Amino acid sequence: MKNILIMNTGTGWGGLEAWFYKTAAALQKRDYNIFILAKTDSKFYYKSIAQDFNVTGIDHIGDGTFLNPARIGFLVKYLKKNKIDAIFLAQSSHFKYGSIAGKIAGTEKIIYRRAIAKPIKNKFYNRLFLKYFITDFMSISKITRDMNLQDIPAGVLDKSKQKLVYKGVKKDNFLEPEIKFDLRDEFEIKKDELILVNIGRMCRQKAQQYLIEALPKVIEKHQNFKVLFVGKLGGKENKYKKLAEELGVKDNVIFTGFRKDIPSILKQADFMVHTAIYEGGSPWVILEAMMAGLPIVSTEAITIPEFVQDGVNGYLAENKNPEDIANQVIKMIENKDRVKMGQKSAEIAAEKYTFKKMIDNIEEKIFNKTLN
Repeated sequence: MKNILIMNTGTGWGGLEAWFYKTAAALQKRDYNIFILAKTDSKFYYKSIAQDFNVTGIDHIGDGTFLNPARIGFLVKYLKKNKIDAIFLAQSSHFKYGSIAGKIAGTEKIIYRRAIAKPIKNKFYNRLFLKYFITDFMSISKITRDMNLQDIPAGVLDKSKQKLVYKGVKKDNFLEPEIKFDLRDEFEIKKDELILVNIGRMCRQKAQQYLIEALPKVIEKHQNFKVLFVGKLGGKENKYKKLAEELGVKDNVIFTGFRKDIPSILKQADFMVHTAIYEGGSPWVILEAMMAGLPIVSTEAITIPEFVQDGVNGYLAENKNPEDIANQVIKMIENKDRVKMGQKSAEIAAEKYTFKKMIDNIEEKIFNKTLN
């Protein structure tokens, strides 16, 4: 039975914390002992305690923590005392700190999971840690991996250490979800109107304004549709509502606010429109829409083309281009094989992006375990 350490000192609850928590819980069910080093009083700290992980609170880990002998000594002692076989690191600061301590402690597996599509700086210590300290460099997409390593000289990170493990969605949650609210009844959407859905918090990254700006051109050809903007409204709510009114499209848009019934919403939608200007890795909403069997219109936000294949399970539009977004939305509305596109989404997701597949890949690729 292996002892696995997950180290995370974020104070909030985001995609990284959710991934760590769900992955750790799944590995725990497969008879791994899970140890957690987390920021005391954080949500991740308390949820990990509730999950019955072995939890210890620690101070924040910053960019300079790896230069602190006392902090290094603490972690080395912790790794040895708890006989840690593997340590998962994610943030850059944790990578530097954890890889040094893990190397000194003789930890068998030092895993750097990189989920953001930005280059690793070509610093001496980064090259040192990548070449000699970590045992596995875990990427969540091919594009993410290539961008991470674009400034790192060839030969520094051996290809045998590079492991591709896509994020995974729990299939059963999206195949036949409970319909908690009938969207057509709730928002008075007519039976002959298509339901387009955009999911994500209202913010600069998700860039919903480009979809709103695309709608006048769509309406010139098609009027029977509603776009549901699902997500925390934040400071963009009034701006986006005003924009919709100014452009004369307010009757075609609905701002639902934050919702917990995403599987139910996806099941009732006709297709997804995603207009983010950048994505760090593989966005959950894309994988969830695919698992739910939706075709997708999306901007070409860095990693998206690895998941949305133009003409196969969706259409890709140029980033920040309302006219092209409108063209692709119109093309999807007029596509008589739209349902088949959605089926292709579901097939790809079932083959590559299930949660079980992700956990299996971790066991096989990281821990070299042969599964039946």
